[in-house]
Formats: sequence, structure tokens, C-alpha cells
Amino acid sequence: MSTKPFVAQWGILGCGWISSEFVKDSCRPMSSRNVTDVSHAIAAVGSRDVSKARQFIQDYAPRGGSAQQDGLVDFAPEACGSYKAVVDHPNVNIIYVGTMNVSHYEDAKLALEGGKHCLLEKPATLNAAEWKHLVSIAQAKKVFLMEAVWTRFNPCMLAVQKAVFDGEIGDVRCVYSDLSMDAFGKRPDSHRVLSAELAGGALLDLGPYPMVWSLMILYRHPKNQMSPPENIGSTMLRHQQTGVDLATNWGMPFPRINAMAFCSATMLNETPGENVTRIVGSAGEIIVQGMTSRPLKYIVRKLVNPEKEERVFHADEVHDHTFEGFGLYWEADAVARCLRDGLLECPEMTHAETSLAMEIFDKIRKDGGYKYVDGLEKVKE
Repeated sequence: MSTKPFVAQWGILGCGWISSEFVKDSCRPMSSRNVTDVSHAIAAVGSRDVSKARQFIQDYAPRGGSAQQDGLVDFAPEACGSYKAVVDHPNVNIIYVGTMNVSHYEDAKLALEGGKHCLLEKPATLNAAEWKHLVSIAQAKKVFLMEAVWTRFNPCMLAVQKAVFDGEIGDVRCVYSDLSMDAFGKRPDSHRVLSAELAGGALLDLGPYPMVWSLMILYRHPKNQMSPPENIGSTMLRHQQTGVDLATNWGMPFPRINAMAFCSATMLNETPGENVTRIVGSAGEIIVQGMTSRPLKYIVRKLVNPEKEERVFHADEVHDHTFEGFGLYWEADAVARCLRDGLLECPEMTHAETSLAMEIFDKIRKDGGYKYVDGLEKVKE
């Protein structure tokens, strides 16, 4: 006897690039990743220009999501001329916020106060205070809320995490993770990643990905027992005209497991795809390849003699997790399962972990002298 899949009925806020990737992945056949328990429908798409929402649907979801294509629901995607119309739409049971970073707090607040579940693109908010206020609304309304750090659900990431936790490279010692883009001097200062008015900079736009590798490998390591990093230190290079951070490095010690995370995010160069994250243990190391946000392969290098200081390795063990599509569908599937099971937060991406990351980012910004333009932060400590 077959069981009908649970359908997440998405309302999309924003018609930019990341929303298009999310919707395209939600339209991919569930059979392409052997998922049978959940599916996705695109119920409504919102833009302040309704013609833009119509064009978005035509370009990325002309036949609807996977659930619509499979006949699991009987409605087509609808274009809306406001975000409130999406939130109020009767076919929408969860909102995906894919708007500009400076709008995340207010757009998510609109969804939550409207009684809708919410998946909020990273960075969740501009500061920890904004995020904590959203959590309080979600808890009061008894609706689901999650920051969309999609890399947490990537099969390559999960395989690397398992390899580390299983001791394949001995005791974990260091995580080196970088995500950088060659934007400075090549994009105008008005571009969102360089603009002060849009809360630009490397830390919030790129930093969540080195951060997630550190948290997934060290913070969530069983021996660490979810102990937060201590004595976090950072350095920051700021744009001489706009004041946003062009390059930020930060170190996070995890003393319970004698391990250290070294993270970097810059607008000055591009991260080499052959080594986006390196995890070093007492008996070897793991080299992650692809993109920091979208890992595809990893290499395990085991030391010939872990008792000696010399770095002589056995032959590389290559693990290929290449996949089709962009890769946002694993995150969407996980959220759908949370809704099906009545969960108000995701065990793999908890409210507390987003709070931890945002608090660290707040400290790094303060230490680096990066202050937002007045009025951008809607809630402050």
C-alpha cells in the first residue's frame, strides 16, 4: 500500500538568483534523488512588480514544483504583486525568503506574524538580536523557522562529517575553511556585496560557509558536546570608501577537543576549487573540493606513520559525491519532513546554532570596526 508524500506548499518572497535556484531544485523530479516521502509545490511567487513574478514562474516553474507535476496537488503557481499576498495565500503553508540580506528580518517577520512557517536564507539577519526576535515570534505563533544554510544537508558535507566523527583521520585537530570571490575592483561599490547601504561585505555574505564547516565538524563533534568556541579572534580589512569588510579572518578554539577552526572570507580573490576546506587530524587529513558552499568531492589522506612528525601519506582515497541540480533540494526535503512531523525547528539547523553564529559575527564586526548604516538594524541588543 503506497503512502502519499507530504507536500510542502511554498510561497516565494523575492525573484532574485537564489530564489530561482531554490525553485528550479524544487521542480526537479523526486525520483532523481530517490525521495518518496515528501514533495514540493510552488504555490505563489511574490514581487513588488507582479509582472516580474509572472516571468519568474514562466522561467523557472512553468509546470509547478515536483508535487504539481506528479498530480499530488491541483493548483498552479500564482504570481502576486506583494509579499503580504504570498503570506496570505491559502495554498501556501511555508514561506521561502530569498530577498536581499537587509530585508531578511522584516520579510521573515511578515511571514511569521502571518502564521506561516518560514525558511529564511542566510545570513538569517543582520545581527543576533534580530534573529532572536524572529525566534520569539515563531515560538509564540507555533510555526517553524530555520535559517537556510543549505550546505548542512549536502551529502558530501555529511560524508565528510561522518568520516571525521568515525575517526578516519584520528583525533580532529584543525579545520581550515575559506570562501572568497574576486569582486573588489570588478564590481561597482553600489553592488550588494560592496554597498554599505545594503550591509555588504565578505563576513555576512560569504562567512556563513566557512562557519558551517567549523560548526559541523568541531562544534557538533560528539566529544565536544556542543561546547561553543572560546576566545574568538579576528582580523578585518575594510573598504576605504564604503566601510564594509573586504576580507575577514577569524579563529575559533574548541578547547574541549583541543581543536581549532581557521576561517576566512574575502572579496579579494577566488577560492581554489581543489581545496575549499581542509580538515587535519592526528592520523591524516581530508581535502574538500568543489565550492565551500557546494562541496562535491573529498580526498582522504592517511599518514603512513601517525607517530612521527613527517607528513608522508598513503595513496589518496577519493570520494565523489557529484550531483545534478544546484543542491538546495536536500535542505527543502529536510524542511518538508520537519513540517510533516510537526517540528518547529530542525534538529540539523537549530535556532540556537544560528544564534551562536550570529553572535560570533556580531563580535567580529565590532572588533573590526564595521558599523552598519543607521537604520539598517531593526532590532538591537
